[in-house]
Amino acid sequence: MSLGRFYRLIADNADVIGYGIWITIQLAVVAMLIAVVVGLIACLGSLSRARIVRFPSVLFVEFGRNTPILVQLIWVHFAWPEILGIKFSAWTSAVIALSLQSSGYLAEEFRAGIESIDKGQIEASQALGMTYQRLMRRIVIPQAFMRMIPGILNQFVTCFKSTSIVSVIAVPDLMYQAGLIVSMTFLPMPVYSFVALLYFLMVMMIALGVRLATRRLPQFGYFHQLHGTD
Repeated sequence: MSLGRFYRLIADNADVIGYGIWITIQLAVVAMLIAVVVGLIACLGSLSRARIVRFPSVLFVEFGRNTPILVQLIWVHFAWPEILGIKFSAWTSAVIALSLQSSGYLAEEFRAGIESIDKGQIEASQALGMTYQRLMRRIVIPQAFMRMIPGILNQFVTCFKSTSIVSVIAVPDLMYQAGLIVSMTFLPMPVYSFVALLYFLMVMMIALGVRLATRRLPQFGYFHQLHGTD
């Protein structure tokens, strides 16, 4: 294919490709926002002393981390409606599956962050009569969250790449739109090559943002306020 024909191919389908990129970004952002909340809840549950809380939480975390994203996606989209009696849209199923996997990894990130907090701070807070809920809310979780920001950002990169699989249930993401273009033009090589390049560029931009944020993280004044240092 000549370069001119390639440019025309992309220009003629720019709106379709742009819509696919928008859906892909939507999926990754919404799934990660949900995963952060669910991951924190699962982490706190796994640290609970009550077995009735700890066991389901640990099971949830391990399931999220140790099953393939494709299996989770198919399970949520086709099995959950029969289990729960609720029909999900393809977009909703994709968000649930992506957040399910990401929350499992983020729960472990939170656990590592919480366990890294100096025990002296916890003992001092307890000595002052601070309740467990207030201790976690005001002392432990804020510090743990700041320490795991690089891990959250790295998981966002993974989640973003995982969105490429949702086209199997007809979510109109970038890969799905590429398939539509191929079915109309019968030109798989240039279309999929261009989509691969788009994914590469987007992930590289996100990864670069992660590196910059990680480098700047120690400069945030919040750290100094949190620890009471100058």
